[in-house]
Amino acid sequence: MCAVFLFLINGCGYKDEKNTEYFCQKLTLNCDIQEKILVFYTSKGILKIQLFEESHPVTVSNFISKVKKNIYVNKNFYKIISFSSNKLIYNGLNKLNDFGQMKINDLEKFDSIPLEIKLINKEPIYETSIINPLEIKNLKHNFEKGSISMVKINEKRSSSTEFFFSLNNLPEFDGRYTIFGRVISGLEILDKIDKNDLIKKIELN
Repeated sequence: MCAVFLFLINGCGYKDEKNTEYFCQKLTLNCDIQEKILVFYTSKGILKIQLFEESHPVTVSNFISKVKKNIYVNKNFYKIISFSSNKLIYNGLNKLNDFGQMKINDLEKFDSIPLEIKLINKEPIYETSIINPLEIKNLKHNFEKGSISMVKINEKRSSSTEFFFSLNNLPEFDGRYTIFGRVISGLEILDKIDKNDLIKKIELN
């Protein structure tokens, strides 16, 4: 009887697990990632980004898919947030800034992807923030100068196109945002970027 109703209930041990394979299929992403480096050509200089494809396959695959569609070509850094101890630099598509430049139906295609967090020696965790201090100590990646992360749209989801760079350690964000790469060359360029500087193009390496 339990087997008959397996698809209706989870009281018999059934679990609809939302893992990497589930989201790669659901979002029709190619998660067999070959690219490990991105090169950003900005109006202030060149940034080379190491991708965390092993720990954040869904986010990296999604970002690569957007790069291949050239959605970041000549896209402005539309927002700069300066805290007393940090600076955040934002880029990407969003309804507020791109309404009028894109059709509404096109904007809906760039909606959201799952929050993706990685703990050491564990599979990626989806749609769940890490707030337990003991677990935060075991995060695979923490915010540092040059970290690149997707913007969150709610507690479970990240934007599929909007991202930001951090210019300092940001422990209050650790475990709450998807960090999917870091700048390995051109950190001095980040310090120079101002609002309305732009990404001329991004190349896969």
